[in-house]
Amino acid sequence: MNEWLKNGFFLGLGAAVAGKEKVQSYLDDLVSKGRITPREAEEFAEELIHKGEGKGEEWSQTSKDRVQGIFSDMGVATRDDVEQLEAKIERLEHMLTQSGADDDTTHS
Repeated sequence: MNEWLKNGFFLGLGAAVAGKEKVQSYLDDLVSKGRITPREAEEFAEELIHKGEGKGEEWSQTSKDRVQGIFSDMGVATRDDVEQLEAKIERLEHMLTQSGADDDTTHS
């Protein structure tokens, strides 16, 4: 599962780099032909980057939700589950310690 996620990440990263290079090449071509100004090309590139970051965050959340769903279906404990169990163990240990202390005082 971990290898699958890593490969997906690298695939997306490669696509992003290739896409950025193609966009930059296209914008440079438009500037050289005088169809847009260098400033317009810069603004367009910034807008694409901003939109791409938003999509990246959206994709990341969607992926996280899917992975959590898979883990839930598999019965994997969540961080909250583990924390609740740890708290319960601490309460039980405290009760046992108190019970042992009470037994020691009644037998003395």
